[in-house]
Amino acid sequence: MPSLVTDNFRVFAAQQFIESLAEPFTGQAQDADSSASAQAYRSKIYLFIGRSYNWNDPNGAIKEKYALLPSVSDQTPPNPIDNLDELNEIYDDMIAIKRIQPGDVAEVIRKRTWQSGIVYDMYRHDYGPSNPAKASLQAKLYDSNFYVMTDDFRVYKCIYNGQTPAGGAYPNGKPSTVKPTATTPTIDTTSDGYRWKYMYTISITDYIKFVSTDFIPVRIESTVANAAIPGSIDQVLIQNAGSGLTINGSTTSGTVHTSIDGNGTGGVVSITIAGGVVTGASVVAVGTGYTFGYIDLSKCYTQSNLSGSVVGLGLNSSSAKILPIISPPGGHGKNAIYELGGYRVMINKTIEFLDGSGDIPVNMEFRRFGIIEDPQISSLDFVETTGTVCKAVKFLDTTPETTTFQNGQIITQTRTVNEVTYEAKGRVIHWDSINKVLRYYQNEYISETQSSTSKNKLVPFNGNSPITSATGSATPDSSFTGSIAGLPAIQFLNGYFTSEITPYSGNILYVENRKPVFRSNDQIEDVKLVIEF
Repeated sequence: MPSLVTDNFRVFAAQQFIESLAEPFTGQAQDADSSASAQAYRSKIYLFIGRSYNWNDPNGAIKEKYALLPSVSDQTPPNPIDNLDELNEIYDDMIAIKRIQPGDVAEVIRKRTWQSGIVYDMYRHDYGPSNPAKASLQAKLYDSNFYVMTDDFRVYKCIYNGQTPAGGAYPNGKPSTVKPTATTPTIDTTSDGYRWKYMYTISITDYIKFVSTDFIPVRIESTVANAAIPGSIDQVLIQNAGSGLTINGSTTSGTVHTSIDGNGTGGVVSITIAGGVVTGASVVAVGTGYTFGYIDLSKCYTQSNLSGSVVGLGLNSSSAKILPIISPPGGHGKNAIYELGGYRVMINKTIEFLDGSGDIPVNMEFRRFGIIEDPQISSLDFVETTGTVCKAVKFLDTTPETTTFQNGQIITQTRTVNEVTYEAKGRVIHWDSINKVLRYYQNEYISETQSSTSKNKLVPFNGNSPITSATGSATPDSSFTGSIAGLPAIQFLNGYFTSEITPYSGNILYVENRKPVFRSNDQIEDVKLVIEF
């Protein structure tokens, strides 16, 4: 059977995503992260970074995933694949996470900057495949070009674009030549004939955080929302100018008024006739409560209050047709998010310097970022602001600062336990020569190259046997337990650290593979993601 998931559902889903980051509340107070209610119902969403190694190193001795794909390189990253094998590989080389807070997200809409000379679509309630927008030819309101942002960072909805009936001067609307500037709740008519509804102003904070090349945030401005009139008819459109119209059979020119019929009340339209045709129609009273309307030209009046006798327009009154444009639920400006199509969410998160007391290191590279939902630790949702999720080892403090482990190198440790020799291998993510801490990751491709009984097994690094690479070697401090002053977030146990979260916990919601991003001491990465619902 025919069915439809409406755009309203998409907006609803976007709002629910944002609300899930803050709920639940007790009264006006937000429940603490540690509370049972927040553990159960609040979404803990994190930005993650990963993949420190080259996408396809032609000289690498160990070939990781993508190494056999000739089209993949550091300059042409692979397309992510949505399957469990890929997701597990993403977990393996994940480096760190940073929590996305409610203030880091906003509903956004397409950025449409006002320009002189452009024909904009007007708002209509009835666009569809058989009745597309005249200027853009889009079949859906949200896809049409019916709102703008000016260089004052104000957002306006086009209520009327000067459109005339077919055969007239502007059947698709006329070019806009006067920038809208009004900030009052009433609809403003500019000198070029356009009518604009002021919706909201983008704040400086929102501009910095959520305006991009393609998108702008959408907000509800309370003064505009409070002034909205539910079911109002603010615009009418002449669809057919008619012919041979007369006012009381005596004149072919003049102005008459009539009510707007339908399921609302109070709507009144003024109609101008010249030479026996309708040349103008405007709303005198917007009325309220309309979800459909009809204008009957057989019952007109000379007075705008519809007093006095009915004035006929002659036998041809039915040849003219004027269409009432129904306002959105609640009236124009009541809910800009629904009215302008806020079914996309922008997430803006910055990674700053040694973020999270060293959780996110500098002087290293990453090639992947994404979003992970509800990672866990000890069967509870992880709630910290940042977290280290890769492995690390603490070497002896006597390790010379000249010791070198280069990013991307393979590290190896061989140890014998009960006369059985084990070989552990990993790949360097970051070497901190000051604190003697080496971060690394392990995966199935690296374990495949381990020798003898260790082949194809995840053999952990452990104990105080030396760990070596092609350029360096150091001894783990297996007696060290606790944290380092320079890296308080990382808690070592017997010289080793596994992760602040339970491996493979949480759900990966979004992945983006990129060219390498090198993190330096004075650099801030400003990540902006747009998710469409």
